[in-house]
Amino acid sequence: MLSPLFFLCSCVKYKEVTISQISNVKIKKITSDGMELELGMKIKNPNSYAFSVYPSSFHISLSGTDMGVARLSRREHIKAHSEDIHTFLIKTSYDKMLQGGLPVLLGLFSKNNTEVEIKGNLKAGKCLIRKKIPIDRKQNTQLENNAARSLFNQK
Repeated sequence: MLSPLFFLCSCVKYKEVTISQISNVKIKKITSDGMELELGMKIKNPNSYAFSVYPSSFHISLSGTDMGVARLSRREHIKAHSEDIHTFLIKTSYDKMLQGGLPVLLGLFSKNNTEVEIKGNLKAGKCLIRKKIPIDRKQNTQLENNAARSLFNQK
């Protein structure tokens, strides 16, 4: 049973999948446990087959503030021969971020433009084949923090 699968998979030449851009960073929800962020990643798939990105964990920081380990919460489908921006919902806790103190936290929420740094691996694959796609990206991007603004502007 596995012999035909192995034969078919060995004939397909794998081309490296890349992440070229981080965009549309939004603070979606702030709770007592942590924050939910939404961000877009431009993923280029030069291969002739589609695959899925599975829930993964990686390290994230915003404007030099360590946000700790972030987790992708759902699976995302990546089309064959594509270069599209995919939106991911990321959940993180305050453990690391609060070590910097309240001034760092307030400074993060008051900025519109922020430096986003992501390090780790996205888990991707199709059927029984799995691969880790390394991410080590740092770039400035627009930060939409309506959840944070509404939290601090409550009366």
